[in-house]
Amino acid sequence: MNKKGVIWNTLGSGVFAANSILLLLIVSRVFGVAAAGDFGIAFTTAQILYIIGLFGINHFQMTDYAEQYSFASYRAAKWITTAAMICGCLVLFFFGGNTRKQAWLLLLLTMYMAVHSFAELYQSRFFQKNRLDLCGKSLFYRTFFSLCCFAVLSATIHNLYIASAGMVLTNLVTMYIWSFCPSKAMGAENRMEKKGQLLLLFQTTIPLAVSLFLMNVMANLSKYVVNYYESNTVQGYFNILFLPTQVINLLSGFVFKPLLSQYGAAVGERDFIRFRQLYRRHLFLIGGLTVFCCLAGYLLGTQVLSLFYAVDLSAYRLELFLTILSGGFIAAGSMSYYLLVMLRKQMWIFLNYAVNIGIGVVISVLLVKNFSILGGALSILVSQALLFFVFAIFLLFFTRRTSDA
Repeated sequence: MNKKGVIWNTLGSGVFAANSILLLLIVSRVFGVAAAGDFGIAFTTAQILYIIGLFGINHFQMTDYAEQYSFASYRAAKWITTAAMICGCLVLFFFGGNTRKQAWLLLLLTMYMAVHSFAELYQSRFFQKNRLDLCGKSLFYRTFFSLCCFAVLSATIHNLYIASAGMVLTNLVTMYIWSFCPSKAMGAENRMEKKGQLLLLFQTTIPLAVSLFLMNVMANLSKYVVNYYESNTVQGYFNILFLPTQVINLLSGFVFKPLLSQYGAAVGERDFIRFRQLYRRHLFLIGGLTVFCCLAGYLLGTQVLSLFYAVDLSAYRLELFLTILSGGFIAAGSMSYYLLVMLRKQMWIFLNYAVNIGIGVVISVLLVKNFSILGGALSILVSQALLFFVFAIFLLFFTRRTSDA
């Protein structure tokens, strides 16, 4: 893995991971905490619809080093899944029970994420071709310029809808420059889909897509329960407290994603002892980051967030500590998910999510109804911890069984 590629991947992943944090910061400071509540829940839904646009195919494509499927098949699948994502948005726009403001924000933010969905087609190809630098550049420039456009329009025009529409247009233009054009310049590709590949690709990734969808619903379930039982102002507070959960996932991703090829090599060589050693090393890294972030968050977190988002969060120190702790389990679960995808254990991933989503619904409703924001923080922690532990058991079982065989 060349140094240039690692640097660009770090920049791209960092800006993309920080994107929702910065967008919510802008909305909170310019439009107020109630608007942050509406924007936060709309963006959360748009990100879940984004999973339909991805359909798990990008993760499959990234790890398809042997090019089992043609690029034409991946491209055809992307058109279908992105269209399905937009159709899902329209259903929620008319029948989702959102407020008028949330509905329009949902439509605009879903279009923004739909562009991201299509750009993933090219980014996954760059990753597949070991051009991590192009992958990182595409993600960095698209996210950065879209964010700058949103910030400028928000500060000057003071219209949340126009700012969101400008972000969509900027993302579309930058996708053409930094995703489509570099992919085209990489050389000729098979322009025809190989017979039967598209159907087989969907059959292969359906368990993955459903699992990803459930993963994101599960991770954000408490937000919807808070949105149902509380006001948009309380939702705004909860959205802000929820943001630091992404920090650990972001930092661990800087180390983990560039080393996916090492895991891939270990699987190819059937060296599952090295595979488990890498896994343990990354779990220790996540554990260390979690401890550090929890301590920093408990001591200084509410003060820092209050300063940046212009709201008083001093009463929510425990809630912030719990959400940051859950971020460690989210990061560990996300890493375990990628490794199970590499082992092609989609059905086991789906099984874990299918069971845990049911448990998560019950836990979230009971805790949020009784403890409001504290209940939301507790429900995230319990559900994400349970999800990770089951994934870890699956990984150890499959790698040991294969080693023994």
